[in-house]
Amino acid sequence: MSKYVASIDAGTMGVRCAIFDFDGNQVAGDYYETPTVYPKPGWVEQDANDIVHLAYKAVRDALAKSQIDATQIAGLSFTNQRTTMVPIDKDGNFLTNMLLWQDLRGAEIFDWARQRLAERGMTEMDLYNRCGHPLGAVQCGTRAFWLKEKMPEVYAKTYKMLTPHAILAHAFGAEGYPEENSDNNWWLVTKCDSFEFDPELCEIFGMDIEKYPESYAPGTRIGQVTEEVAAKTGLAAGTPLFVGSGDQQCGAAGVGNSGEPGLGSVCLGTAGLCIGYSATPVRDPNGKCHVLGHPSGGYTMEGHASAAASSFRWLRNAISQLEMTTAELSGIDVYDIMTATAAQSPVGAKGTVFLPWLAGAACPHYDENARGALIGMTLGTTKGDMLRAAMEGICFEMREMLTALKAAGFSDFQRLRVTGGAAHSQLWNQIQANIYGCRVETVEVGEATALGAAMIAAVGAGVYQDLAEASAHMVHVKDVYDPDPETMAKYDQVFEVWQACYEGLAKEAYPKICAFQAQ
Repeated sequence: MSKYVASIDAGTMGVRCAIFDFDGNQVAGDYYETPTVYPKPGWVEQDANDIVHLAYKAVRDALAKSQIDATQIAGLSFTNQRTTMVPIDKDGNFLTNMLLWQDLRGAEIFDWARQRLAERGMTEMDLYNRCGHPLGAVQCGTRAFWLKEKMPEVYAKTYKMLTPHAILAHAFGAEGYPEENSDNNWWLVTKCDSFEFDPELCEIFGMDIEKYPESYAPGTRIGQVTEEVAAKTGLAAGTPLFVGSGDQQCGAAGVGNSGEPGLGSVCLGTAGLCIGYSATPVRDPNGKCHVLGHPSGGYTMEGHASAAASSFRWLRNAISQLEMTTAELSGIDVYDIMTATAAQSPVGAKGTVFLPWLAGAACPHYDENARGALIGMTLGTTKGDMLRAAMEGICFEMREMLTALKAAGFSDFQRLRVTGGAAHSQLWNQIQANIYGCRVETVEVGEATALGAAMIAAVGAGVYQDLAEASAHMVHVKDVYDPDPETMAKYDQVFEVWQACYEGLAKEAYPKICAFQAQ
C-alpha cells in the first residue's frame, strides 16, 4: 500500500530529495550543495554531472536515514532551477558546463537578436506577444542564441539543449530526455499559449528546431526507476516517474497558488518571484512580466528578480564573519543572528538604501548593467542598518514586480503566500506585509518547491484528482502577518527614495561600471 510521494529538486545552490506523506508532511529528505564556478564576471556555471551524482546521493541518504520502505513510494517527480541549460551530443555527453539562469552572457546577443527581429519587421514587443517573454539575460533562449553565435563548433555538435529536469529524468530511468513544457517559453522561440516550439521564430533566429527538447505536460508518466538506479539510490525498481515543473511553478503549487481567488505568491529565495495564476492565456501589455505554464494546466504570470535573497547571502559572506563564527560555535542559524541585528535598526534603516541587483536587474527594468549598491551611509550607519536596508531593498524589488502584475491586469492580491529563506524570519515576513500592503502567510512546509513537485507526482499516481485536491490535503498555512498602516505609510516614503537611487545610477553610472568590469 503506497504511503508517500517523492521529489528531486535541482536548485541553484544544491540538490534536494524530499519524501512526503499524502497529508503533506515531510517524512524524509537530504540535501547537498552543488559546486558553482564563475569563469568571468557575469558568467555562472555548474557541472551537469554533479547534479546527477548529488541527486543519487540525496535519495540514498534520505532513505537510509528514515528507513522508509521504498516500495511504499507511489511516484517520483522532478523540479529544477529554471532557464538553466546545457548542450549534449548524440551520445549524451555534456558539451559545456551548465549555463545557469544567473549567467549574463546572453546580454551580449541582444543587439544581434534585435537586428534579426527588425529584418522581419518585428519589435521586441512583437516577440513578447508571440512567446510571452521579453529579451533578457535570464532567459535560456538568449544563451542558446549566444551558444550558436559565439561557440559555433559546440552548437554544431549539439544534439539537444537541455535543462536539469531532462538530465535528472533520464538519469532516473526515463527514456530519452523528457522536459516539462510549462517552462518552454524561456527559450524565446515558442507559441506562448501552447508551449510548442515555433518554426518561424526558430527560423528568424537561425536556430535548429530539432535541437530543442521534447516536452510533456506536468504529471505525464515518463518511465520508471531502473534496476541500475535502484541499486544506486535505494529506490524500488519500477517506481513511476512523472514529469514535474520548474521550481517556481512547483513553489506556487506548493503554497496552494493554483487558482484560489485573491491568492498570489512571493518567493524570496536565490531568485525572487511574484506569481499570479490565470486559468486562461494572459499577456502583459507592457511586456514586463513572464508568461509560463502552471502544472495545474493554467498559466502563471511572473515578475522575476535575479538575486533576491542571494544578496543577503552575499552580505553574510562580505560583512558577517563574526556572525558566521558565532553561529558555528552556538548552533544558532547565522541568518537568525543577522536578522536579530537588523531588528535593532528602525524602519527605513536611517536612510540606508540597498539596491539588490548583484546579478543585473530583471523585471520590470531589464537592465543588465544594474549592479548592487549600498547608499546613504554615514559615520553613524551600523551593520544593523545595512542588514535591514538589504531586507527592505529586496522587498522593494518585489513590490515593483507586484505593481507590474497589477499593470498587466491582475487585481490586487488579498493574500500573498511567501516562501524561500526569507520566509523563516518573522521580522522579514512583517517587513514584507508592510511593504506590499497586504496580508502575508507562511506555510508549514518551507520547501514548497519540493512539495509542489511531490504533489504533481501524487496527482500523476492517482492519489489525488488534481492539484486543487492535492492542495486541500497537503498545503497548510502556518503564520499570518497583517500590515500596519502607520508603517506602510513610512515605507511608501522609503520606496520613493529607493526608486530614486536606481534612477540616479541607471543613466550614467551603471553603464560605466559595467564597461569597466568587462575590460
